[in-house]
Amino acid sequence: MKKIRLLDFVILSIIIISAVFSIKKSARINGSRVLAQADGDTYEYSLDKDGIYKVEGVLGYTTFEIKDKKVRIIDSPCPNKTCIDQGWTSPIVCLPNRVIITIQDYGDFDAVSE
Repeated sequence: MKKIRLLDFVILSIIIISAVFSIKKSARINGSRVLAQADGDTYEYSLDKDGIYKVEGVLGYTTFEIKDKKVRIIDSPCPNKTCIDQGWTSPIVCLPNRVIITIQDYGDFDAVSE
């Protein structure tokens, strides 16, 4: 069994510290608006305004919630309800009802500033 040398420990520490800082930085990146695409139409909502909203898809209305700069689907007419189980994420897709909800500018990077 090989021993861990000092240089191995230093390199491993640098990798771990870099990963922690990258995760913290990416967690601070927020989007500015929510786009809901439903059956060919696009609707725009502010990510700064908490609320419950509905968009009409091919099967009926999909209800989603914006809260604390996050978005989730809370009700949908689709049979399997997989979109509800996706939780607070972006993008959220309800294929049977043809609804896609995304946070715009979420995690987009500018090559000059980053």
